[in-house]
Amino acid sequence: MNRFRRRDTLLVALAVFWLVAAAMAAAIDWPTPLRLDKERLQLAYLAANAVDKDFRPYDQPDTGDPDAQYQQLVADYRDRFGERFNIAAIESRHDAAVAGMARERAGIVAFTAGATAVVWWLLMTISRLLGPGDAAGSREQPCRGKRYA
Repeated sequence: MNRFRRRDTLLVALAVFWLVAAAMAAAIDWPTPLRLDKERLQLAYLAANAVDKDFRPYDQPDTGDPDAQYQQLVADYRDRFGERFNIAAIESRHDAAVAGMARERAGIVAFTAGATAVVWWLLMTISRLLGPGDAAGSREQPCRGKRYA
């Protein structure tokens, strides 16, 4: 019976491990306004580097407010380069991401819940297919050789 308990404990531990891993993966992918602003700023850095080869994004200070930093960068580069600094695609992508944030969050939750359900179902199926099993050493082994009294 001891082996049966160990296997059940292992399956429960694997199920909990999967749930924690899935929750962490969902948290990493979870869209927030700050994350979307950082992505927009990175794309603006690429656009700035496309028109000004001396611009180095990694030399830019991190102010902690990517939206304000983005607005300052856009104002500066529009003054310097005018229409050559075209960020319409960046703006439309950001607007679409902000508008679809609730849908993306719902998709992440649905995927995480579905993947967790599938993994737990697989673990339960494996447990049922393995059966209850006998504890190690609980079956009497046929004696081979001589018996000593």
